[in-house]
Amino acid sequence: MNKGRLITGCLILLLVTGPVMAVPFHHPPLLIAQRDHAGNGGISLDEAVSQARQQYKGQVLSAETSNINGRKVYHIKILTKDGRVKRTQVDARSGQSLPPGR
Repeated sequence: MNKGRLITGCLILLLVTGPVMAVPFHHPPLLIAQRDHAGNGGISLDEAVSQARQQYKGQVLSAETSNINGRKVYHIKILTKDGRVKRTQVDARSGQSLPPGR
Protein backbone atom coordinates (compact mmCIF):
# COMPACT_ATOMS: atom_id res chain seq x y z
CA MET A 1 0.00 0.00 0.00
CA ASN A 2 1.48 3.35 -0.90
CA LYS A 3 1.62 6.39 1.37
CA GLY A 4 -0.93 8.36 -0.66
CA ARG A 5 -3.62 5.71 -0.19
CA LEU A 6 -2.82 5.41 3.51
CA ILE A 7 -3.13 9.15 4.06
CA THR A 8 -6.34 9.29 2.02
CA GLY A 9 -7.79 6.42 4.06
CA CYS A 10 -6.94 8.16 7.34
CA LEU A 11 -8.48 11.42 6.16
CA ILE A 12 -11.67 9.64 5.14
CA LEU A 13 -11.87 7.99 8.57
CA LEU A 14 -11.46 11.35 10.27
CA LEU A 15 -14.23 12.88 8.16
CA VAL A 16 -16.59 9.95 8.72
CA THR A 17 -16.18 9.90 12.51
CA GLY A 18 -17.15 13.56 12.85
CA PRO A 19 -16.11 16.07 15.48
CA VAL A 20 -15.31 14.98 19.01
CA MET A 21 -17.14 16.94 21.69
CA ALA A 22 -15.48 17.76 24.99
CA VAL A 23 -17.43 16.57 28.01
CA PRO A 24 -17.33 18.83 31.09
CA PHE A 25 -15.86 17.40 34.28
CA HIS A 26 -18.47 16.46 36.86
CA HIS A 27 -17.62 15.70 40.45
CA PRO A 28 -18.77 12.10 41.20
CA PRO A 29 -20.33 12.84 44.63
CA LEU A 30 -22.36 15.64 43.08
CA LEU A 31 -23.57 13.29 40.35
CA ILE A 32 -24.63 10.79 42.99
CA ALA A 33 -26.43 13.50 44.95
CA GLN A 34 -28.24 14.70 41.84
CA ARG A 35 -29.23 11.14 40.96
CA ASP A 36 -30.49 10.49 44.51
CA HIS A 37 -32.46 13.72 44.51
CA ALA A 38 -34.97 12.35 42.02
CA GLY A 39 -35.47 9.15 43.99
CA ASN A 40 -35.80 10.41 47.56
CA GLY A 41 -38.39 13.14 47.11
CA GLY A 42 -36.17 15.55 49.04
CA ILE A 43 -33.26 17.81 48.22
CA SER A 44 -29.88 17.05 46.69
CA LEU A 45 -26.54 17.62 48.38
CA ASP A 46 -25.96 20.52 46.00
CA GLU A 47 -29.22 22.18 47.11
CA ALA A 48 -28.38 21.64 50.79
CA VAL A 49 -24.96 23.23 50.24
CA SER A 50 -26.57 26.25 48.55
CA GLN A 51 -28.97 26.70 51.47
CA ALA A 52 -26.15 26.49 54.03
CA ARG A 53 -23.99 28.92 52.02
CA GLN A 54 -26.83 31.46 51.98
CA GLN A 55 -27.57 30.96 55.69
CA TYR A 56 -23.97 31.38 56.90
CA LYS A 57 -22.60 33.64 54.14
CA GLY A 58 -19.30 31.83 53.80
CA GLN A 59 -17.11 29.38 51.95
CA VAL A 60 -18.02 25.69 51.98
CA LEU A 61 -15.16 23.63 53.40
CA SER A 62 -16.78 20.21 53.10
CA ALA A 63 -20.06 18.48 52.38
CA GLU A 64 -20.79 14.79 52.79
CA THR A 65 -23.68 12.39 53.11
CA SER A 66 -24.32 9.84 55.82
CA ASN A 67 -27.15 7.71 57.16
CA ILE A 68 -28.29 8.32 60.73
CA ASN A 69 -30.92 5.88 62.01
CA GLY A 70 -31.87 5.01 58.43
CA ARG A 71 -32.22 8.66 57.49
CA LYS A 72 -30.06 10.35 54.85
CA VAL A 73 -28.31 13.39 56.34
CA TYR A 74 -25.99 15.96 54.75
CA HIS A 75 -23.11 17.27 56.89
CA ILE A 76 -21.87 20.68 55.73
CA LYS A 77 -18.96 22.70 57.12
CA ILE A 78 -18.65 26.41 56.26
CA LEU A 79 -15.98 29.01 56.98
CA THR A 80 -17.76 32.31 57.67
CA LYS A 81 -16.41 35.70 56.65
CA ASP A 82 -15.42 36.40 60.27
CA GLY A 83 -13.23 33.27 60.32
CA ARG A 84 -15.54 30.97 62.30
CA VAL A 85 -16.32 27.42 61.22
CA LYS A 86 -20.01 26.55 61.23
CA ARG A 87 -21.25 22.97 60.99
CA THR A 88 -24.77 22.14 59.96
CA GLN A 89 -26.71 18.97 59.28
CA VAL A 90 -29.60 18.86 56.84
CA ASP A 91 -32.21 16.14 56.53
CA ALA A 92 -32.12 15.09 52.86
CA ARG A 93 -35.81 14.23 52.70
CA SER A 94 -37.27 17.35 54.34
CA GLY A 95 -34.50 19.86 53.60
CA GLN A 96 -34.68 21.04 57.22
CA SER A 97 -31.63 21.79 59.36
CA LEU A 98 -31.23 19.33 62.22
CA PRO A 99 -30.40 20.38 65.76
CA PRO A 100 -26.69 20.12 66.70
CA GLY A 101 -25.49 16.81 68.11
CA ARG A 102 -27.56 14.50 65.87
